[in-house]
Amino acid sequence: MIDLDIFISYSRRDRERVNFMAKALEAEGYSVWWDRDLRAGEEFDNVIDKHIKQSKAIVVVWSNTSINSNWVKEEAEDGVIDNKLVPALIDEVTIPRGFRRIQAAELQDSSANPTQSKNWPVFLESIHNLAGEGQGADAGRAEMAAFGVPVTGEAATPQTTTGGDSGTPFWKRPITMAAAALAVVVAGFLTFQFGGMGGGSESARLAGVPTDKAIVLGIYPNESFGIQQSNGLKASLEGFPALMVQDLDAPISAMKTRDAPKVIEDLRAFLSERNVVAVIGPSITEFTPQVLEVIEESGQRPAIVLTTAGSRADLGWKDSDLPIFRVGSGVDERAAQFKELAERAISQGIGITFMIETNPESEAKTYGELFFDRVSEELGEARLANWTADGRVNTRDFIRGSINDAFSTPDQQALLDENRLIVIMGLSGDFKDLASGQFRGDQPARKAILASWNNSHQVQAVSEMTALQTGRLIDMTDVFESADYNGDKPEEIAQFESLFGPISPRWRLEAVAFDSGVIVKQAASEIEGKITADGLVAVLRSRSFNGVTGRIFFNSTGQNTGDAGGLQRFYNVSYDPSINGWREVGNLRNLMQ
Repeated sequence: MIDLDIFISYSRRDRERVNFMAKALEAEGYSVWWDRDLRAGEEFDNVIDKHIKQSKAIVVVWSNTSINSNWVKEEAEDGVIDNKLVPALIDEVTIPRGFRRIQAAELQDSSANPTQSKNWPVFLESIHNLAGEGQGADAGRAEMAAFGVPVTGEAATPQTTTGGDSGTPFWKRPITMAAAALAVVVAGFLTFQFGGMGGGSESARLAGVPTDKAIVLGIYPNESFGIQQSNGLKASLEGFPALMVQDLDAPISAMKTRDAPKVIEDLRAFLSERNVVAVIGPSITEFTPQVLEVIEESGQRPAIVLTTAGSRADLGWKDSDLPIFRVGSGVDERAAQFKELAERAISQGIGITFMIETNPESEAKTYGELFFDRVSEELGEARLANWTADGRVNTRDFIRGSINDAFSTPDQQALLDENRLIVIMGLSGDFKDLASGQFRGDQPARKAILASWNNSHQVQAVSEMTALQTGRLIDMTDVFESADYNGDKPEEIAQFESLFGPISPRWRLEAVAFDSGVIVKQAASEIEGKITADGLVAVLRSRSFNGVTGRIFFNSTGQNTGDAGGLQRFYNVSYDPSINGWREVGNLRNLMQ
């Protein structure tokens, strides 16, 4: 029997926060099991029960959602019975009755990243008392320091974490030697049970995936926002056994450099040997053409619900005969809306600086570069050239993941004190890094405003960790609290809110992925008999759908007429921590003042 040090019980909605805890414990040298997404049938439940029994400590993470989870309560009960429960609070909640006699580590003072809590060392001491010292703990100190986790015995000092992207499930990421043996066993089981998670032949990858099942492939990064998208998609199809979700994922860097051969191999295998009726994603613009090419070559025509923001022109949408749809906005919609914002800023005497993402490791244009190209077309080259010539508009490149390097000198810092709109054309991590690096509350008051697209989740997450100059941060989003509906709100809204919370920019990534699954589910429910790709596409083009982001409609005539379903008018919104939400921005000049 292989001993497992720690089993973490938690609510899927808290996966990003629990990821920080799991990483920190692994860095201490412990083997950790923590991925709830793998529950699938009685046989796998038995495997989970076995690991609960083998574990030395059961960490139960109590939050706003986990206190209502029957799974979490059952696993907490196992911890009580076996006298190895280590409870941790990450929200201000009352622990369910029956589990209150054991003192919980109070980590809610750093809710967004519990490892930054002043009580994190106390929590670790409880782990040490039950599980002993982690094997290889000394070697793990450097790994802990890399993402800002205080080591055992040191005071926990709240600090801004600039590398806080959520990690991947543990069997897919580098793990400590102490966990390696367990990971091999688990990975082998998962390959057999679920397919697509291990190397080997195509038959091995597909083992355990029924040949008669309608498959929905989700293609997204296995870190950062990809976890949020995965959560949203899977949540939308819970309780609908006619469809089975299969993840195809890889690190962001691999997808952005088109170096994710495992995803491509698995995609080919599923298209060739299984009934793939829909593909949701990919969410990385640079990776999308390769995925579309593989689908084209396969001869199969599943419904492709894109979650990338890539423009139709860059994706070859018009000339493709693939049935392509999109829920949520792409850069076409965002560029058109930005034109309005830019005109408003320039007319009010406010300059604009475009911060454009670059990636030296790839010859392909980045999402940020493609976005800027589309904005340039929308504004018109002549007008943009005039604005650039007189200094009202300028551009500044940055390397993805190193955006603060673009503000490392006094001259570069001076931009922050100008009457200027700084627009980030890159990933959400870049916006988060610049906001926490240059717009913290303990820094000089900035005159410039930092603007972004669909990064509200990052604003809130960072704000919970450190004070920001939130009045200088605005976001443009197509998901807002006041989404419009025709008639009654869909029943899916209750399902979404029970898992994530009221619809808001904070949950944009989850909401768009959720609705991508919702339209597939609603269309599939109208098909009598076997669900096929052709049948699904026909229904998608035949009517509108109710989603949590609004009413979603795809034109029924011709190829590739799917539009950004659910797209309401964009909101220019500014995060206000006093209401834990967003306010619409009207006059930019007033905001500048």
